[in-house]
Formats: sequence, structure tokens, C-alpha cells
Amino acid sequence: MYNFSELLKRIRAEAGLTQEELAGILDVSTILISMIETGHKEASKGFVLKLSEKLDVRPSSILPFLFVDKDSDTGNISNVEKSLLLLGQKLQSHLIHVKAKRLKKYA
Repeated sequence: MYNFSELLKRIRAEAGLTQEELAGILDVSTILISMIETGHKEASKGFVLKLSEKLDVRPSSILPFLFVDKDSDTGNISNVEKSLLLLGQKLQSHLIHVKAKRLKKYA
């Protein structure tokens, strides 16, 4: 599963957008996009709201990925948590491969 910075990069790449174009669509600075994508800054609630609006998804479908640590040990988690991680991976794939295309219409 991707953390938020990786997810944002993949969504942007799938949409075929530059950081500058995505910044324009979300009405934020290119520097902010760069900082979030490199993990130097966490996305704010306002940023997630703007992104979810443009992707036409609920913010809650993005929020679970703000604090994902892909390097954390998943060997000691419950079956319920494993199921949620699998569901999260499917949702991320949907965001990247289906919803990202919606961003292009704003460019």
C-alpha cells in the first residue's frame, strides 16, 4: 500500500499531469505539490478536500492513506486489519487507475 505522498504521485502520473498542472487544478503552489510528493510536508485537510472534489470521491476514501507506513511490520496484525489493508490497496488502485483520469479535464 502507498503512503499519501506516493499515492499523490501515482494519481498525478496516471492523469498525465505535471506538478505545475496539478497545482493549478487544486489552486495550490507547485512547491506544495513537490513537498507533499517528497514527504517533506503532510497534506492538510483543505488539500485533501480539494483533491477529493476533483477526483469526485469522498475525502474519507483518501484519508486512510495519510499515515500509512509501508515499511511497518504487518506480521503482528489481526486478520481484520489485514483485510482492511487489502481493501485499502484495492481502493488505491481504483483512485489511481480510474479516478485520476478525472483530473485531466481540469488541466
